[in-house]
Amino acid sequence: MKQRVALVRGPGLNSWEMQLFLPLTDAYEMTAFVSQSHYFEINEIPIEIRRLFSVGQLLRARILRKPMIGFFGDYHDLLGLKNALRGFDIVHSRDTAYYDTYQAARAKASCGFKFVVTVWENIPFLNNNNVAEKHKKFIFNEADLLLSVSERAKEVLLLEGAPEHKIKVLMPGIDCQHFRSMSKDRDLLQKFKCRDDDFVVLYVANLYREKGIFELLFAFRMMLNRNKSGRKLKLLIVGQGKERKKVLYWIEKLSLQRDAFLIGSYPYEIMPKIHNLADVFILPSLPSPTWQEQFGYVLIESMACGKPIISTMSGSIPEVVGDAGILVQSNDFVSIQRVIEAFLNDECMRHEYGMRARLRAEKHFDSRKVSAQLRKLYGELYPVQQ
Repeated sequence: MKQRVALVRGPGLNSWEMQLFLPLTDAYEMTAFVSQSHYFEINEIPIEIRRLFSVGQLLRARILRKPMIGFFGDYHDLLGLKNALRGFDIVHSRDTAYYDTYQAARAKASCGFKFVVTVWENIPFLNNNNVAEKHKKFIFNEADLLLSVSERAKEVLLLEGAPEHKIKVLMPGIDCQHFRSMSKDRDLLQKFKCRDDDFVVLYVANLYREKGIFELLFAFRMMLNRNKSGRKLKLLIVGQGKERKKVLYWIEKLSLQRDAFLIGSYPYEIMPKIHNLADVFILPSLPSPTWQEQFGYVLIESMACGKPIISTMSGSIPEVVGDAGILVQSNDFVSIQRVIEAFLNDECMRHEYGMRARLRAEKHFDSRKVSAQLRKLYGELYPVQQ
């Protein structure tokens, strides 16, 4: 008989994280609990999804959420969660800051499940009011397993007082058969106004200031000014976001209309073809007081496609990229330009870093291997039955 696993995700259930859980459905019956409104498209996720009402998701305006945060420590609630979790063997929640994780922790005593929390946050004591701090300590006490997605996130947990024996590091994974090296798709090249011999720089991320999009535009203009290779350079920008108008403004301001293109967002099925258009991939993230890169799925997707990586030393990026790319300090368009130039002028260098990238993705981020580790950890929660 399959054990039952509840994934408590509020508005955050997504298809890329499900790459970790779907291989386990042969042994575990998965059910996701989400709020009535959601951040991502979830209709194609092939497990049972139950929607619970969330007051915090209803209160969209910050001014309305502020009293709720003061009273509950957070606004990510799920009404009726305790009763909904009865009969489950494992409840797997997301991050210690969310109120629905605290709700799940409170339900453990009466429901009798094993309690697992995945932790992404890599900034200690973030938004830590008195109520949230009290809830976090309760979660630490009730959790049977704290899964940090990086060593940095583990260090945050330790600093905040989590018991070390409960913490395991489990970095996310992707389908390395889906994301793999392949020839450039000529139809896509034509669609994006690129030629076969163009040197293509690819950016895949939300159009947010923190993702370093403006530093990339400055570096690319500088690169065009100094390019002596004889190859034309193209910058493909994949994503949407609140800074789109500013990105368009700077493309015009820097006279990049013929060289840099916003190409929108594409579904998961198409993304390997998008990654394989690139000669080099870049994610120039910037840290802020309330956020730094927690992981970066796009990094391992591009690595799995055998692309050399340019990124920054923001948050957990160094752990993810390892020796598969070149990292520069954040907010440094000059260093970005120099690394792009180095890759442009040295085909052997591109090949070497591309090989390292694919090998690193296969070794550390293959979803089959990561899921096998999670299966083992779930099994250890029930040593008698195993």
